[in-house]
Amino acid sequence: MPKIFKIITIHIILFFISSISFAEISFVEVNSKGKSESYDLALKKALKEAISKVNGVTLKTESVLEIIDKSLTTNEGTTGSIGRNLNEKIYEKSGGSIKSFDILNEYEDANGLQVVEIRATVAKYKLSKTANRKRMAIVPFRINLNEISIFGKTGFDDADNLRKYLNQEFTNYFVQTRKFTILDREFDKEISEELLNLENSEKIEDQVKIGQKLFADYIIVGRLDFLVLEEIEKKFLTSDEILKKRLGSLNFSYRIIDVPTGQIKYSSKVNLEVDLKKQNQPIPYMFNMTAQNAGLEIMYAIYPILVEKIEDDLLYLGQGGNQIKAADIFTIYERTDNKIKDTYTGETLGNVEKVVGKAIIIDSNAKFSVAKIIEQKYDLNEDFKARKFMVKPVKKVKKKKSSSKIKKKKKTIDQEW
Repeated sequence: MPKIFKIITIHIILFFISSISFAEISFVEVNSKGKSESYDLALKKALKEAISKVNGVTLKTESVLEIIDKSLTTNEGTTGSIGRNLNEKIYEKSGGSIKSFDILNEYEDANGLQVVEIRATVAKYKLSKTANRKRMAIVPFRINLNEISIFGKTGFDDADNLRKYLNQEFTNYFVQTRKFTILDREFDKEISEELLNLENSEKIEDQVKIGQKLFADYIIVGRLDFLVLEEIEKKFLTSDEILKKRLGSLNFSYRIIDVPTGQIKYSSKVNLEVDLKKQNQPIPYMFNMTAQNAGLEIMYAIYPILVEKIEDDLLYLGQGGNQIKAADIFTIYERTDNKIKDTYTGETLGNVEKVVGKAIIIDSNAKFSVAKIIEQKYDLNEDFKARKFMVKPVKKVKKKKSSSKIKKKKKTIDQEW
C-alpha cells in the first residue's frame, strides 16, 4: 500500500555540551537521505547524514549522533509520533543543533527498504581555539569511610560531601591550567549508574568504557584511602597551661587513564601530614593541597612546562595560574631526540633530558609565567627553538638531622610539655 506523501516540520532545539565554545554559529540548509529496513532507522540515518554533511564527523558531532541513536527508538510507527518523540527527547538530552527539518519524501525501494528524504536546517559552528584542548573527565572519587576520623569522630557516613569537595578542588585546579576542557557537567542517568558501579571496580576496561561514553581523552580516577584530623593536648609540667595542636593526615591514590589507548598514563599517591593550626576549614584546605600535589604531577606527565620564549635572561613559560608562584625555583632541561625504550616491552618511555640550568619565577598570571635564569651551562637564548627547553620544579629536600640533635630536640620538647 503506497504511503501518503507528507511534509512535516519539526522544530528541535539542541544545546551543545557546555564545554564547547563557539566563535560564531550560522544555519545551513541541506538535503539528505536515509535508507534502512525500518522507517525509524531510515529517518535516523537521514538526520545523521544532515549533521555530518554540515559539521563533519568529529568528536563533537559524534555526541549528537549518539543522542539521535538513543532518542529515535520508538515502536509507535507513524511519522507524527516519531517527530514528537524526537522533539521531546532530544530537547531534553541534546548535544548539537538541528533548527528544523522537513520530510520531503518517503517510499519503499525495489529491495524493500524504507527510504526517507529530508531537508534539514543545521547549525554550522566554528569552534574557538579552546575547543581543541584535550577533554578530561574527573569521575567521582571513591571514599574509604572506614578510615575517616574527624577530631575523634569515626563512623563518618557523608561520603557524598567529601567526594563533592575533593572533586571540585581537582576541577578548579585543571580549569586554571588552561590546558584541558573539563567535563564537569551532570552525567545522565545511564552514565551515573555506571559511575557508581565503577566505584567497586578496579578494571581498566571499565574505566576506559566510561571515558569513551563521556567522549574524554583522559579520565582521572582516585580513592581517598585515609583521612584523620586530630587535636592533641599537652599540659606543661610547671603550670596549668594546656597547649593544643591540630594535625591532619591524608592518603589519596589516583591514576590517569588515556582513553583512546586504554593505557594508564600516570599513577601515584599523595601523602600529607599538615599542621592545621591556622585553618578554620581543615578539610577543604587539605583537599586543596591534595589537588595541588596530584595536579602538578599529572600536568608534568601530560603537558611538561615548555619554555615558549627567551629574551636576554628571562624565560617565558607556557604555564601560569596558581600552580606557579613567585620565588619558586625550576630546573631547566634540554629535550633531546634520543629515545629511551623499555627492553622488555619495546615501548618508548620518553626522551633523554639534559639539565642545562636553573631559573627563579619572578612573575605569573593566568596564562603564562616569567622566570629569571640564575644558572646556565651555555647561552640558552642563542640556541632557543620551539619545544626545545622545558622546566621542572626543584624538589625541596629536608636535611636529616644527626641523632644527637634529634635526641636533644626531643628532650627540649618533652621538657616544654
